[in-house]
Amino acid sequence: MNRLYLFLISIFLSSSTLAYEVTENLQIHGFFTQSGISTTDNNMYEDSKHSISGDLREAGLNLFYTPLNNLSFSFQGLYRKAGRVDNDTVDVDYAFMDINLKNYASGRYGLRLGRIKNPIGLYNETRDVAFTTPSIILPQGIYFDRSRSFLRSSDGGQLYWEHLTDNGNFNVKVLYGVARNDNDELLKAIIPYGSSKCSLPEPRGELKSSGSKPSFLTQISYEVNGGEYIYALSFADAELTYNPKGNESFQKGSTQFDMYVLSAQYNGEKITLTGEYKYQENNFKDFGVLYPDVSPVSGSWYIQAAYRLKYNWQVYGRYDETFSDKNDRNGSNTKLLGNPAHMAYAKSTMLGVRWDINTSMMLRAEYHNIDGTSWLTSADNPDRSQTERYWDLFALQFSVRF
Repeated sequence: MNRLYLFLISIFLSSSTLAYEVTENLQIHGFFTQSGISTTDNNMYEDSKHSISGDLREAGLNLFYTPLNNLSFSFQGLYRKAGRVDNDTVDVDYAFMDINLKNYASGRYGLRLGRIKNPIGLYNETRDVAFTTPSIILPQGIYFDRSRSFLRSSDGGQLYWEHLTDNGNFNVKVLYGVARNDNDELLKAIIPYGSSKCSLPEPRGELKSSGSKPSFLTQISYEVNGGEYIYALSFADAELTYNPKGNESFQKGSTQFDMYVLSAQYNGEKITLTGEYKYQENNFKDFGVLYPDVSPVSGSWYIQAAYRLKYNWQVYGRYDETFSDKNDRNGSNTKLLGNPAHMAYAKSTMLGVRWDINTSMMLRAEYHNIDGTSWLTSADNPDRSQTERYWDLFALQFSVRF
């Protein structure tokens, strides 16, 4: 908690002192979000089973500076506590230089260099800012908290192009860079050893990205009528290497992911409808005889609807499904390893309500009914044989921004 207090103090000092120095070339913003989670079974963000966990909180301070018409700098520092996965961490969320190479009558194109948010789906680039997300708990099949560090941002360069037409606006982003390296939970998802009954031993090494094998991500989006209709296609190609430690059972292996995300959204006066589908080809190889080469294809989809009762009140609901292997939807192969079959999938129904108290404060509440545990973290559930297939989740969230 000491890190949080220091970080919040820096935010409020910034808002009260630096705000007087802000010009039209410098913008400073911040946010703080606190959530409470309770579950009937299993743990989500630390000890939530038959209890209330307050260990989901985030605070951010971001700056946007434009010293020249064609040059800008963006930075965000982020504090995050998310159960036992993110334990009071403070780091640089993004920090990049944006060079606007050319403006023309119907658009522009340019280059970004530095730490850049990965353009995946509709929400990955803003997933830590509660005001910009559609729910407290994002659809985990696409926006996994288990692999958040890997999906969050990359260090490298991004080319972008924005083009306006009479029929709609096009936005293209192409990112080439090195993914972040905090992949313990991702390793546990790849090698499902998290049960006392599992036949696989626990790997002791690390799963790391390599500068010699950068990730490639691209997104093409199309908006009509100023965002009334939004369509997007995202693609990510990434590879990680497993480096064994000491004389362990696994060898130096590699994991490769090819991810495709198709997104569509309608924003009407009263109703917002959103749907996304993810198709992901996985290739896990060279881990040794205990874990033969496998190439599962995972999938996930959701559909969500929101209705604005008033300008500052909305109710929303979602149904989503995710499968670790589309050819093993009931988890038979996972069960053969000694783990519960429900580790291989998750299906959930969610209902929520949002109240914008004013332009700076928001309150949300949600209920999730869940079948399956594929997106539970092993850090919060170290023995997956003790998890339950059917469980409920209740969430309450308060967020403030300046």
